[in-house]
Amino acid sequence: MERLRIGRGAVSAEVWTLGAALNSVWVPDRDGDVVSVVPGHADDAERLAAKAFLGEIVGPFGNRIRDARFTVDGVTYQTEKSFLGKHSLHSGSAGFHRQEWTVAEADADHVRLTLTWSDTTGDHPGPVEAAVTYVVEGSTLSYAIEVTTQAPTVVNVVGHPYVNLAGEGTVADQVLTIAAGAYLPVDAEMIPTAEAPAPVEGRFDLRAGKALGEVIASGGVDHCFVLDGSGLRHVASLVDPASGRRLDIETDEPGLQVYDGRGLYEIGLPAYGGVALETQGFPDAPNRPDFPSTVLRPGQVRTSMTVWRFSAS
Repeated sequence: MERLRIGRGAVSAEVWTLGAALNSVWVPDRDGDVVSVVPGHADDAERLAAKAFLGEIVGPFGNRIRDARFTVDGVTYQTEKSFLGKHSLHSGSAGFHRQEWTVAEADADHVRLTLTWSDTTGDHPGPVEAAVTYVVEGSTLSYAIEVTTQAPTVVNVVGHPYVNLAGEGTVADQVLTIAAGAYLPVDAEMIPTAEAPAPVEGRFDLRAGKALGEVIASGGVDHCFVLDGSGLRHVASLVDPASGRRLDIETDEPGLQVYDGRGLYEIGLPAYGGVALETQGFPDAPNRPDFPSTVLRPGQVRTSMTVWRFSAS
């Protein structure tokens, strides 16, 4: 297992081969004081023992699939029931996040990790091959994901970092803005309902920006937002007024899953000690023909790009 430091400017990052995890991202505030704004683990044993996902690449299907079951080309596949003993979450206990990825390239500014994965806990079709390339240039961090398959399958390979621009405490005072006029309502088991997508309203309307403490006080958030536009575009920003740090996010994905971090106390961090900002396809897309397709076939390459731009004022 390796840890690789990239970035020679104001911003730098640490990437682990276990889970292809983004374990730290160091960013200066308005006074030049540097902290990691991405919570991470102290060592591999801690990461393997953790109940929460913390910076890993999750897949081959990130987020939830109803009943852990889907059909491709008339064949139904049953995967591990890793959420509530009923549904799939992040492809279960042996998904991408628990695998040792291979370093294919590495230098001072970038690292490319690769993985060939076959399901050991269910019958998710594959093998699935993935690569993630992390790059730090100046005050910008990006990660590009590429996925291929040896059998018709479904994929939604997702980076799962949390962000806390203060570097400590909670994110309650940090202001989140999302360019999304719709979101995916979920049922009591966190699966998108038949009404999804629906117009944002109340705590889900973040188009003008809202302090996360206000969102948390009104019921919290663990939902996928339907991002406006298409192609690589600016979709969200997070600002910490106390430190002046700002994060702007660009992606070519259709959705942004936002989780307020209420459960981070389970791994020794404060509840709400970070907000997960996961660029991705839609949860349960394999069972929802009205959602953007996540089907991948041999000979195709599924790609995604996420860009984080940091600043301070």
